Amino acid sequence: MRKRVVITGMGAVTPIGVGVTAFWENLLAGRSGVAPITLFDPSDYPCRIAAEVKDFEPERFFERKRARLLSRGAQFGVAAALMCIEDACWKTPADGDRLAVVAGISNSAQDVAETISDVVREHGYRRVLPYFLTKAFPHSTASETGLLTGFQSQVMTLSTACTAGLNALGYAAEEIRTGRLHAVLVTATDATITNCTLACFCRAGLVSLNNRDPAHASRPFDARRDGGVLGEGAACFLVEELEAARRRGAHIHAEVLGFGTSGSGYGPDPAVSTPKGMDAAMRQAMAAANCSPSRLDYVGCHGVSDPHLDAWETQAMKLALGEHAYRVPMSSVKSMIGIPQSAAGGLQLVAAILAMTHGILPPTTNYEIPDPACDLDYIPNTPRRNQVMRAMVFAHGFNGSDAAIIIGKVT
Repeated sequence: MRKRVVITGMGAVTPIGVGVTAFWENLLAGRSGVAPITLFDPSDYPCRIAAEVKDFEPERFFERKRARLLSRGAQFGVAAALMCIEDACWKTPADGDRLAVVAGISNSAQDVAETISDVVREHGYRRVLPYFLTKAFPHSTASETGLLTGFQSQVMTLSTACTAGLNALGYAAEEIRTGRLHAVLVTATDATITNCTLACFCRAGLVSLNNRDPAHASRPFDARRDGGVLGEGAACFLVEELEAARRRGAHIHAEVLGFGTSGSGYGPDPAVSTPKGMDAAMRQAMAAANCSPSRLDYVGCHGVSDPHLDAWETQAMKLALGEHAYRVPMSSVKSMIGIPQSAAGGLQLVAAILAMTHGILPPTTNYEIPDPACDLDYIPNTPRRNQVMRAMVFAHGFNGSDAAIIIGKVT
């Protein structure tokens, strides 16, 4: 028999708060994490705003020497994992067997890579510090998390852009269902608010230019949206088999009911294509969960505030959910936290789990003028009380990947 999979721990590092409680309180308050960039001087860029993580204190989680060996993104990811372990009240069993880490990340440590490039160009290769090699590795979050927690039976990294966090969770859930693993730490992190990344996003026309009013720059599904906002952060989940979690007396946040993923993209001309990958991922997740659209009580959207992607996502919801797309409430927390890339799906999932726990749905802030192409119920601007027994979270990667997770309340 396939085992049931549950989430028993969560951790979060976000632009609106470090820790799950702070994140949730600020989501419900509608606080924006978008502000002028402070990590570098963006004065030459058309976009000069981002959703940076604030008030993050590495010494709360690491000794100073170890913190220096980790990139900003790895610090976020490992910190989220340590908070997750604490939230789960985890104690490693005597055998310590079949415990794994699966990390999602979009790229190498871009901040470190750019530092190395600057040092070589300005001072020559001899000034490059030896530990920069491992500090820049995309796998460093997973390996460091495994080292600090003892979850080392498998240590893996998946890189599928904004879907990486949900894909990592889907992989972990399947490994537990089949009995190959007992428990998995699933962490997703990104910290790519850097000179080169912003340059690429600006040149691609993917970011908002609303520098005068940063708090209202990210406006998913709103008719006046002019692009997304770069963000950063991390989310982590402890995933276990249900009966094992019950035996150790764990608090169960939610059950992972189904997962779906696709790499179909849109075809050579998105303007005349249908979002078949988005549709396929959601249908797969619902089929795996044996969950019809009418049984969904909430959808956590990708909703990046992009003029085209928001409309395509809306179209995909209609394809996958049919008439129920008009009845189920949906929202995107990226209106407040920007786009933290691989952590995007994970932080939206944290929000969905908390919505299920508290019976309150987080809003899509800055939704003021309806877009006829985005005509679903996006929970505009204020939280809404609503019982949630099942929810779906969806993520889309700029490279054409899509992923969806269905979670449910364990009664």
